[in-house]
Amino acid sequence: MTLLKQLLAMIVLLFTMLFIGSFSLSIENTRSYLNNQLRTISQDTATSLGMSLSPHISDQDYVMVERMVSAVSDSGYYRQVLITDVEGKTIINKTQQVNLNDVPDWFINMFKLDTPQGEALIMSGWQQAGMVKVLVNPGYAYMSLWSSAIQTFLWFAGMSVLAAIVGVIALHYILNPLRMVEAQARAICDREYPIQTRLPWTIELRSVVEAMNRMTNKVRQMFDEQSASIERLRSENYLDSLTNLANRRYFDMQLNHLIKAGEHGAVILLELKNFKEYNSKRGFHAGDELLRNTASFINAICKAQPNQEYFVAHLSGASFAIVISNVDEQEARDLGDRIARSLPRFRERGLVETDEVGHVGIALFSNETYGEVMSASDLALRTAQHEGPNAMHLVVPSKSVASVVNTSTHWGEVLREALKNNRLSLLMQPVKDASASILHYEALMRLTDANGEMIPAKIYTQMANRHGLAMDFDKVMVAEVFSRLVAQRYGTTPIAVNIFPSSVQNHVFVDWLCSELAKNPEAASRLLVEVPEYGVLENIEALREFIKKLATYGTRVGLDHFGRGFSSFAYLSKLKLDYIKIDGGYVHGIVDNKDNQFLIESVAQVAHGLDIKVYAVSVEDADQWKLLVDLHLDGVLGYGVGRPEDI
Repeated sequence: MTLLKQLLAMIVLLFTMLFIGSFSLSIENTRSYLNNQLRTISQDTATSLGMSLSPHISDQDYVMVERMVSAVSDSGYYRQVLITDVEGKTIINKTQQVNLNDVPDWFINMFKLDTPQGEALIMSGWQQAGMVKVLVNPGYAYMSLWSSAIQTFLWFAGMSVLAAIVGVIALHYILNPLRMVEAQARAICDREYPIQTRLPWTIELRSVVEAMNRMTNKVRQMFDEQSASIERLRSENYLDSLTNLANRRYFDMQLNHLIKAGEHGAVILLELKNFKEYNSKRGFHAGDELLRNTASFINAICKAQPNQEYFVAHLSGASFAIVISNVDEQEARDLGDRIARSLPRFRERGLVETDEVGHVGIALFSNETYGEVMSASDLALRTAQHEGPNAMHLVVPSKSVASVVNTSTHWGEVLREALKNNRLSLLMQPVKDASASILHYEALMRLTDANGEMIPAKIYTQMANRHGLAMDFDKVMVAEVFSRLVAQRYGTTPIAVNIFPSSVQNHVFVDWLCSELAKNPEAASRLLVEVPEYGVLENIEALREFIKKLATYGTRVGLDHFGRGFSSFAYLSKLKLDYIKIDGGYVHGIVDNKDNQFLIESVAQVAHGLDIKVYAVSVEDADQWKLLVDLHLDGVLGYGVGRPEDI
């Protein structure tokens, strides 16, 4: 029972007790008053009538006696008027029926009135001639008592209703700070930190609100400090302090992971020309400024390409690198050309004195080793340096999928044809907890072309974005997964489906998804939707709205590739995420990497404080699994846990 209801119940109880007491006292006082009146009236009437009848009794004028007695009796206020002689024989006896009108019997039985008999002597001279006895009719008294009771009841009932209304309104305002405190506590649980600026005038409630505000500030401060600590640790290990880009250590870790995970893409190297001479001539301060401007220049060009998964690193000195996932030769070449053609702007801005600013080397990677990719990119850079000022050169390693790259212009037709004929299949990869129980499955799509050949995921994901088919792929994927959930093909085990970042901001797709979820709320509650961190953080509000809409159907949202970028972890408190998946770059080689162990454990602590589960991907063996469990992760995913299967 709420506090408001308890207070109202207490007020009603008190009013009821007050009413019963006041009502009883009022009725009893009225009854006592009426009893006294009845006794007085009986005696006064008997005395007056005795004195009036005495002369007529002496003269034995019984006709006049009877008339006078009838006049008193016929008034209706008396139940009996009795005249007797000295010997007690009845001379005149006048009686009237007691008329109680609408007074209920239960009221009469509960509140009885005394009707004492009034007596007086009738004298003849100095001798007694008879006696008059008068018995009052209680009907009028009962009616008066009943009327008084009704009026008293209505008065108290009306006042009670009015007091209850006023009390409810007053309590609503008095207790409003407590409701605000409750809302504040719920908001903290929902990863929000509101502060109440309007303090109640009630001293006790003011103290509660002030204490709650202090606690809210403290919780927010603790979260900010934890987030700052993790970001500081990540920055110390993986961020270049001068340019705020990823450093060489992060570059090596992520590129190794991408290659090991079977991704394909490109490494673009940019090296400024004669940077040592520039430092000697202009000073180290000017050199640092040039490096910072170069970092901003590269980021601006990369961000101009929508839906591109990349990161920029400052390797050393005047060397920068861009690693782009899921791009083909033409896309890599176009980006390299834009960078090379933009280099002369450095002179226009007064940063350098010549038009020859630097050179760009590009190497594609797919199925190569880390050493082979770096050798190819270095070869491309050296070749560009021999080709002339601001030149760009691209190298395709021999083991890359040249056939795929060379036919990229046909992929749009291939993918449309595959979608039209629904040539897709799903593989399910389990996410397990410490006890090896399956938490949920992650659905992986497989497509085949008209010849029955498998289309690699790294190809169709890239080409779907390029040819504007992202929403079509997501619809087909979600529809197939949802149909399996409806059929309970995997019992009550949830299924996670990955969607493209662009779909989160696509109102057509979001409306379609919500309409599908509304068809079967039970199945919707077992659907998990994953979005990659790198593609959604630039529009946090769109992601927040997406999560809010899906939450109305019980569908949960997770964030994939968490930590791949260098965004502030503070955004976690703004989103109602169900879980995050640590990027595989931090998991690869974690058994020997103490820094990543501490980083992942810290992320888990912060996430758990926000009621967000934490999973790790790319887990390769039992040692990694055990270590991640010890770091308090909620689940793991990878070939060392369970391979994708057609089940």
